Amino acid sequence: MSRALLAPLPLLVGLALAGAPRPADACQYANCQSDGAVNKPADFALSLPFKSGETVKVLSGYGPNAGSSLHCRAQDSSCANDWHALDLVLPNQANWGKGQPVVAAASGTVIAAGWGTSGWASYGQRVYIQHDYNADGHKYVTMYAHLDTVAVSQGQKVAMGDTLGTLGQSCNEAKSCANFSTPHLHFALHRDSNFGGSGSGGSYGGRATVPEPIDGYSNLKQGDLMTSMNGDEEPPPPPPDMCNAIPPQGAILEDDGPCLTLGGKPANYGEIAGNGGHAYHTALDVPSPDYAEGGIWLLNFEQAGDYELSVFVPAGLPSPANKATYKIAFNGQATKAYVDHAAVAGNWASLGTFTFAAGGDQWVRLGDNYDLPGDNGKRIAIDALKIVPGVAPCECMPGQTDSLPCGNNGEQTRTCDGCSWGPWSMCSDDSGTGDPVTTGDDSGTATGAGTGGSASSSDSASGTGGSDGSSGGGGSDSAASSSSGSASGSATAGVTSLGSASASGFYDEPDSGCSCRSTSTDPAALVGLFVLVGVGRRRRQRS
Repeated sequence: MSRALLAPLPLLVGLALAGAPRPADACQYANCQSDGAVNKPADFALSLPFKSGETVKVLSGYGPNAGSSLHCRAQDSSCANDWHALDLVLPNQANWGKGQPVVAAASGTVIAAGWGTSGWASYGQRVYIQHDYNADGHKYVTMYAHLDTVAVSQGQKVAMGDTLGTLGQSCNEAKSCANFSTPHLHFALHRDSNFGGSGSGGSYGGRATVPEPIDGYSNLKQGDLMTSMNGDEEPPPPPPDMCNAIPPQGAILEDDGPCLTLGGKPANYGEIAGNGGHAYHTALDVPSPDYAEGGIWLLNFEQAGDYELSVFVPAGLPSPANKATYKIAFNGQATKAYVDHAAVAGNWASLGTFTFAAGGDQWVRLGDNYDLPGDNGKRIAIDALKIVPGVAPCECMPGQTDSLPCGNNGEQTRTCDGCSWGPWSMCSDDSGTGDPVTTGDDSGTATGAGTGGSASSSDSASGTGGSDGSSGGGGSDSAASSSSGSASGSATAGVTSLGSASASGFYDEPDSGCSCRSTSTDPAALVGLFVLVGVGRRRRQRS
């Protein structure tokens, strides 16, 4: 609503939930403030409420001093919290866009449509939509007020871009309102608001919500010009044929590739050298759990399974934060992981191993929210995300030995190579000749384990070769004996790089041998893993 109002009109909710009248002074403007406002989640796709390609101007911005004195309050329990409402016009259309379509900013259900009455009458003809998005456990409602016509009804499901009505100048049950001179759309986003009150009701209580980023725009101010992308493919997500599915051997998703979407304007991000030659960085400036900016990697797996996720933090990150918050959505679940960007600069940091389903609807998000007060204003890096197959549990401890008797002539042994058992040593027969017992062949499969042959009163029993071609256990001349050989050596995994023009060659893992994890009480040791990063093409994100 524009500043040209002749007098402020309190947006009273006439009835409490119990039906009692609300105090008349509950919505007076003396308590107008932004305290308690929250940010829209970065992965809640919200678009400008006009057809794609329309030029949109901010007639009145946030708060009572940016064009409208009625943009007021943020968490008043009795009133409409419209501090972060926007009055929008179409400057390239006649009469500021009056009569042009107003469309849904996101999908949802119409919870009210038509004239506002009593305490809500100043909104004129309006539509409220409760949105489908609830990934963070909150409820979001958008409001479209001062419409000239209404094209939907209560209970109707709408998709982003569906027409709700037309831009107008209505208020107080009249289509031409004397309270303001410029036709416009009053647009607001509320979180966890109640709905009802006097007359046909309205959205009140809850929290005023910053509707950004919206079509890639953030830090909106009075007079800003934007172009609506409502109904476009981006943002988000990129088309599936551009963000390729992750193969079973894993992938590296570069920050400037098609699988990452950034929220906000490019001016909100710095750029530095990182993995593959490039990385973004931005400031932590929103208290947790809310966030406004950040990046989201979209994950689409060819094959279900366990995959370890790691992020690269470039060494040149200025003023690195001590606790960056990553949210991982996988196989219908979600959890958070935290990385100290100051401590791991110049290295990969593991987010953990997760069980992913085949297909999409899975992601990793890094937001600009801070948990530590000292991180306010410090910066986080948005760089490459590495995905590798989950590593099998270690079978043994580094240096651990195992033994079996060799007839009457000593024992045979095997040693842990850092994660898996090595081959059994050969042992002599019991005839005193010193000739070794014939070993098994090396035809074991890549995953099979050798099984020692058994014998009774025989000097020449032989075992079957283990998975690495090692000998099985020799027979005993007094009792049957068996043993198991286990694969040794290092595994090589090919990892695809998606979307980087310069990430080629090898990346280095620690030189400590075996990088595997244990699921038992045995300590985990490390497995050497060498991963070839394929060369992909670089694709910049569109703002």
